[in-house]
Amino acid sequence: MFKMFAVMCFLVWPDDVMTSAMECTTHYEDPPRVFATLSECNQAAYDKLEFTVNIFEENNTDFESIQVGCVPAETTF
Repeated sequence: MFKMFAVMCFLVWPDDVMTSAMECTTHYEDPPRVFATLSECNQAAYDKLEFTVNIFEENNTDFESIQVGCVPAETTF
């Protein structure tokens, strides 16, 4: 069994400094989906990545990187 995760990185400008900083966060689906095979999870991860990038582009959301993948369902970060 596998679950999907995403690591999204954005440039942020903290109030106390004049330079930007990279901020990366890990996300899981809510409610979570569990996939029987890695192949099924990888396909869903690709679809989720494509959907997310399209939404970000439609909303002019600047992002540095997005990584979507699959891990065994019992994995915790």
